[in-house]
Amino acid sequence: MGIAHLDAVVVGAGIGGLATALLLARAGASVTVLERDADPGGRGSGILVQPNGLAVLAGLGLTGPLEREGHAMRATALLGTRGSPLAKLAVPDFGPGLDHVLAVRRSLLHAVLLKAVREEPVIDLRLGATVKSADPAGCVELTWRGRGSVIEADLVAGADGVDSTVRAGGSFGTHKRVDRERYARGLVPRRGDDVVGEVWTELGLFGAAPVDRRTCYFYACATSPAVADALRSGDLPAFQTAWASVSPGAGRIVARLAGFDELLVTTTARVDCVPWHDGRLVLLGDAAHAMAPTVGQGANSALVDAAVLAAELAEDSVPVALRHYTERRRPAVLRVQNHADRLARLSSRSSPAARHLRDWTLRTTALAGSSTRPVRAVQQEDPVQLCALVTKLTGG
Repeated sequence: MGIAHLDAVVVGAGIGGLATALLLARAGASVTVLERDADPGGRGSGILVQPNGLAVLAGLGLTGPLEREGHAMRATALLGTRGSPLAKLAVPDFGPGLDHVLAVRRSLLHAVLLKAVREEPVIDLRLGATVKSADPAGCVELTWRGRGSVIEADLVAGADGVDSTVRAGGSFGTHKRVDRERYARGLVPRRGDDVVGEVWTELGLFGAAPVDRRTCYFYACATSPAVADALRSGDLPAFQTAWASVSPGAGRIVARLAGFDELLVTTTARVDCVPWHDGRLVLLGDAAHAMAPTVGQGANSALVDAAVLAAELAEDSVPVALRHYTERRRPAVLRVQNHADRLARLSSRSSPAARHLRDWTLRTTALAGSSTRPVRAVQQEDPVQLCALVTKLTGG
C-alpha cells in the first residue's frame, strides 16, 4: 500500500502515541488520534530524555524548546549507602546534539508534541474519545462527544498503556502484568547543592536532577515499610524524615515539598507480548513492553518504537512491515526490560551485607570498565542513524 496512502488510527496521546502520529502524518499517512482524556498532559513530573529519544525528537525538529528549558547532563553519579561514590556514568558522544541526557518537565515534552500534532492538517485529534474495542481487521469502536461510532483503518497503533484496549482486542501471545516496585516522584524548588544522580540506600534508590532553572525533579523508591507506611497514611513529615535518615541530600530535597498532594505515587508493571502485532493491530510503548523505570527507557523506548514502526511501514506492506517491526524492536527492548529488572533488584537490597557486596562489585566494575558502557547499552538503536532515519522519513 505504501505509507502515503495509509489510513491510520493511533490510540493514546501520550509521548509514544503523539510521536507515532507525527511520524506517520509527515510521511504522508492520514491519521486519527483517539485519546480518552479530554485534557491530556497536565500530570507527571520529570523525564530524562536519552540520546535515542533525543534523536527521534531532533529528527522531528522538536528539540529547540526542550533544550532551552531543560537541563543537559553529560554524566551522572551513582552513590552508595553512605553517600560514597560507586560509579560515574558518562553519556557517549554520539554526535552533535546527541551527547547528553536532557532532564525536562514531562509536561513540557508532552506539550511540545501535542502542539506539533495540532498543527498537522492530516491529523484528526479527538480528545475525550473512549475506545471500546479494536479488532485485527482494523475496526475501532469508540464513543466521542456522546456518540458511538466505528472507524475502519489500515493500521491501528495501540499506544494506550499497560491496560491497553488495543492489546485486549487481538492475539498477542503471552502477555502479562506483574506489579513491581512503587515509586514516588515530585518537583520542588531547585537549589545549588541538590543531588544530581542516584543514591542507593537501605530504603531503595533516590534520584534527582534539575529540569529547568527553577525546578528539581526527584524520584524515590516507595516500597520499604517506612516509606510505604508514610504514603499509605498520607504522612508527609514521616516520608521526609525517612529519607533524611538515610541520605542528607535526599532529605534536603523532599523537605521542600509543600504538601502531600505534590507527590505522584505509581506502581510499576512489566508487560511482555509475543508478537507485537495481530492483523492490522500493532502495539508500542507500555502497551507492548512496560518496564521498570530504573534505566530511564520507558518513554525513550516508545519514541524509538514510533520511529522504527514508521520506517518499516514506509518500506513494505502493512503485514510485512509489522512483522519486521516486531523482529527488530522486541529483542532490543527485551534486553532493556531485563536489565531494568536487575537494577531494580540491586538498588532495593535490604540486607547490609548484600548492599556492601553490591557496592563493592559496582565500584570494582566501574574502575575496570568504560564509564559510557551502561548508557550505550540501553540505546537500542544508534542515535545518529535514528535521527537520520526520522529526518529522511519526514522530509526534514
